[in-house]
Amino acid sequence: MDFTNNHFSRRDFLKHTTIGAVGLGIGSAGINGLKNVLGADPVPDVKRKSTVVAVKDHGIISKGTPDQKRVQKMVDDGMFALTGKKTTKDAWRCFFTPEDIVGIKINPIGGKMLSTRPEVVNAIILCLIAAGVKENNIIVWDRFEEHLVSAGYGLNKGTRGVRYYGTEHTTGYDRNVYYESHDDDQKLRQDDGPRSLFSKIVTQQTTAIINVPVMKDHGIAGVTLCLKNIGFGVINNTPRFHPEPHYCDPASADVCSHPAIKDKLRLHIVDALQACFSGGPRPKAANAIWNEDQLFFGTDPVAIDRIGLDIIDAKRRENHLNPVFQKAKHISNAGKKGLGNFDMKDIEYVKLRV
Repeated sequence: MDFTNNHFSRRDFLKHTTIGAVGLGIGSAGINGLKNVLGADPVPDVKRKSTVVAVKDHGIISKGTPDQKRVQKMVDDGMFALTGKKTTKDAWRCFFTPEDIVGIKINPIGGKMLSTRPEVVNAIILCLIAAGVKENNIIVWDRFEEHLVSAGYGLNKGTRGVRYYGTEHTTGYDRNVYYESHDDDQKLRQDDGPRSLFSKIVTQQTTAIINVPVMKDHGIAGVTLCLKNIGFGVINNTPRFHPEPHYCDPASADVCSHPAIKDKLRLHIVDALQACFSGGPRPKAANAIWNEDQLFFGTDPVAIDRIGLDIIDAKRRENHLNPVFQKAKHISNAGKKGLGNFDMKDIEYVKLRV
């Protein structure tokens, strides 16, 4: 299949998909994002609550490994609650069609100690297949291929089965699609100067993307959740955004706002089966990791990140560490840019127990 010439069919999406704002619990930014994909008129600029669904299965981590069947139930229950549907096929058809080429953007930088778990990815894959997406039209990916390998993912670049590979060193970057910013440390600019090029996986190989980050603190950005996993995982030339006074802001929100990714990003599922409160994004001490036993589902990355930020800060207080709320300014600023709701009064937080 020639992925470089594959265009997303809005008419086909409309034919197969029924989206209800209430059932999906999509905030105003999320609705407009999906409306842009569908080619329909955007909704009026009205403040809407964003739904975040959290599914907890206490004790799911046994000897460091979750049970696949229990993870599958968590994913099903979360999607049923988010969409209001009663079957896996119907729930996932709210976001994806059989014609889609779906990229699952994971976070494998923490190696086997703390990365997006294969069990969570496997559950998502089975749901996509139930919705009619072909196996080879599913791409599990990250920016750095070596990170996938170190996190326990095998590579597959063939024409059969689910594909697993990275932007580096398989697809490379699209020189025609980029984020240009001078709000950076010029001394740390790499080959492309003030431009950060988008991954060809985003621009040429996928029609839809699922964001599957891990719940972690971050020594520079405060936390790394939905926004950071996309903002710094789909482009190159990122070290320039890290130093003071930037701390990954406003780049995180700006990249997530870019049409190259915003119009394809359909769903966020946060792997918080285990999480870390110190030493992230690549923790070295096991005592900084705890069993949170949760998965989070939603379409609003700002709302999910706000909840995750509060959970991480609560754990930091328990361990006599300073909060990172003020440091993680990229989340509130993303809300100001219209990417979602930051204020808890604008978030419908649904908590389920398996």
